[in-house]
Amino acid sequence: MPEEQRAVVGLGPGDCPGSADHPCRPFGDPASARVFVIGHDPRLQRSEAQAETVFFLDYLGRPKPSVRSEARKYELAAATAGYVRELTGGQVPLEEMYFTNLCNEFLPHAPKGSTVLIPDETADRGIAEIEKALSHGKPQVIIPMSLQVFYHLVRSGFVAMEQGERERFLRKAAPKPGYRDRGAYVQSRPRSFLGVCGRQFLHLSMPVVPVVHVKAWPLRRPFEAYESAMQHAATNVRRALSR
Repeated sequence: MPEEQRAVVGLGPGDCPGSADHPCRPFGDPASARVFVIGHDPRLQRSEAQAETVFFLDYLGRPKPSVRSEARKYELAAATAGYVRELTGGQVPLEEMYFTNLCNEFLPHAPKGSTVLIPDETADRGIAEIEKALSHGKPQVIIPMSLQVFYHLVRSGFVAMEQGERERFLRKAAPKPGYRDRGAYVQSRPRSFLGVCGRQFLHLSMPVVPVVHVKAWPLRRPFEAYESAMQHAATNVRRALSR
């Protein structure tokens, strides 16, 4: 059976750091994880489906459903696991990965076609839970998926960045006020992620490599510009794992 289809016996709802406060559970065991993945939020952009476990990864422990709506959840889980395994060059099985979201709360839908805004206070709660999970182990690499996730990690000081670059990045990636007021995230300046995607940063001594969200992978319009950055991301992830 492929690695991404194996069931993972991780922490249960009562054992996972902070999970009692959140309707969406992380997946995996932070104590043994070599790769720590941070997604966006648990609500699908164009669906009312609510993931009880991030990216529906619990579906990988079952046969693929025959009902189309359920099969899509399985496909998202398999795509997510496959995406991360591709970044690692196949070095890390699913059992050695941990997945959570920056926001494990179910936020209201954003306007049609928009990315939901994660408010600062919600993101800060999520970062506190991430830090609790990290206290159970020390992964070799942290992989944040999406610009907004990385924006909050930099804004909060979770990710270290030289002061001048930090200020420039936050200015470019900050939510546009007009969209923010409607609960949608749109970066203040276009392509603000291109300058940081795929590079290695640090959280304490742990490498942090931001990547595009799984919904943009494999790269397709309008994400073709990230081809070089994502090649660099794979190189940095694999280098971190080889240390």
